[in-house]
Amino acid sequence: MTATLTWQPFRLTLRSPFAAAHGAISAREGLLVRLRLPSGEQGLGEASPLPSFGGGSVEEASAALAELARSCRGLSIAEMWGTETTLRGYSEGSEAAARCGFETALADLVARRYRRPLFAWLAPEAGLDLPPERRTIPANAIIDASAAGAAAEQARALANSGFTTFKVKVTADVDAACARLKAVREALGPQAVLRIDANGAWACADAAIAAIERLSISGLSLCEQPLSPGAGIESLAVVNRRSPVPIAVDEGCRSLADLAAVARLGAAGTVVVKPMVTGLREALRMLRFARENRMTAIVTTTFDSGVGTALAAHLAALLPVPAPACGLATLEHVTRDIVTGAPPVQRGLITLGMAPGLGVALDEQALAALATGPACEAPL
Repeated sequence: MTATLTWQPFRLTLRSPFAAAHGAISAREGLLVRLRLPSGEQGLGEASPLPSFGGGSVEEASAALAELARSCRGLSIAEMWGTETTLRGYSEGSEAAARCGFETALADLVARRYRRPLFAWLAPEAGLDLPPERRTIPANAIIDASAAGAAAEQARALANSGFTTFKVKVTADVDAACARLKAVREALGPQAVLRIDANGAWACADAAIAAIERLSISGLSLCEQPLSPGAGIESLAVVNRRSPVPIAVDEGCRSLADLAAVARLGAAGTVVVKPMVTGLREALRMLRFARENRMTAIVTTTFDSGVGTALAAHLAALLPVPAPACGLATLEHVTRDIVTGAPPVQRGLITLGMAPGLGVALDEQALAALATGPACEAPL
């Protein structure tokens, strides 16, 4: 009897639509991935491409998972972890999400077998320092309200719940962004850490620099992705050299090769790593590269289920201390999850204990209610 890989599509509804520069999100569709052994041991993963951000689709990710299963057939668990299959004919978003789902399920299974939390098992695998037995990671709050008054109200509520780092979404409308940031800063006071995320809002380096200079009067610690990835890393490097605010790369950096180019050209001092957009093993390589090259890394979800959120938290636990606030406070936007045990955000912090693997358990009833199709299965 062989191991099996199964994956099933699901749809999670958000409590309210979340606005971003690449489109409003009202629900998340993805695939719950399970790797099961004849002994009954299993690991969980999630493959949820975000079409508006990284491209791809659930259907294409499903096909990529089937190909990954075929490529690993007959291999041991250790051989599966050490094997990276070349996938051709899939969009970047679908391939990365499929790899993330498969690799996470595999890592979760092995970490559970060794009775170690995922972050503790991943650290030596990635050549990173082993974190302490309990790891607490700060999470940043997201302010997406478009009106200044609503943004200030949202900021006050988030501050009252314990957050100290806040990320404000901005668009090409600099006047509106200035008003919103001014209102948020007045609501939070001078001690709050304030970031902006432009999601590639500005078309060229000169426009980005002019906008950041105006916005910087609100006291900003970071500006994420001021230019569209299509503008090129060279243009981002111009912004980074001239900006009064430190620059982070997000959409423009989805692989180790991308990050190496960013570092070589001096295009950003911070990289935002989204494992659902890179895959688990590629995310680990990027975290190691960032540490070795004295870059700051921030780990962020893509509004995933509790599986993807737990994975992001375990990767964030590998960051050097003190870790920057990471984009982990997204699960609260989901009306119902498919797992239990996902690490909660409490007073702006996530604490990971010593539960083995991801530390989550599948909620079979919830999955049955939220599934959008039957499960697919492939022998390994």
